[in-house]
Amino acid sequence: MLKRVDDLSLCLSIFLVIASTTGGLFLTSSYTFAQAQSPPQSINGRITVPLDAADSIYDASTTTFLGSKNISLPPYRMTETHFSDQGVGNVTNNQTYKDTYLSDKLVRSTGNGTFKTPDGQSIAWISSSVGRPVDGRWVYYGIILFNNTQSKSLSFLNNSVGLSRDVLGNETDRIWLLK
Repeated sequence: MLKRVDDLSLCLSIFLVIASTTGGLFLTSSYTFAQAQSPPQSINGRITVPLDAADSIYDASTTTFLGSKNISLPPYRMTETHFSDQGVGNVTNNQTYKDTYLSDKLVRSTGNGTFKTPDGQSIAWISSSVGRPVDGRWVYYGIILFNNTQSKSLSFLNNSVGLSRDVLGNETDRIWLLK
C-alpha cells in the first residue's frame, strides 16, 4: 500500500512540475488559452510592431518567371528557380532560389541575385527564407544581405541587412532595411 502511495505521489509531483513550467497551459479557461496563444508585445523590453509597406525600400509588383528545374527528389525535393522583378523606379531584381521542400507546407529557400538600375548600376545580394502556404499562395519571409557596390545610387545598401516578404503570384514583394 505504501508503494502505491509513493508512486501516486511521484506521478502527481511530475504533473505539477510540468503544469507549472508550461505556464498553466493545462487550464481550461478560454481566456487563459487566448492569452497563451497571443504573440508577445515586446521582446527584451522593445516594442514589436508589424512591418509597414510605406517603410519598405523596395516594392516589386511585376514578377517574371524565367524557369525552374528539379535538383533532387524526395524525401526532400529541391528545385532551382529563376525570377526577374520589376520594381519602383524601374529597378530590376534578377534572382535565383534553391528551395528545399521540408513538407507540403514548409519550404526552406536560399537565394542570390542582383539589383540593377536603368543606368547600369548594380548591387549583389544573398538571402535565406522560409515559405509556407497562406490563403492558397506561397508566402516567404526572409533575411537579405547586400554586398558592397561602387554604384553611387545604391551605395546606401552596402553591407546592409534587410527583411523580405515575397508572395508567389500577383502581389507586391517588399524589402525593409534593418537599422
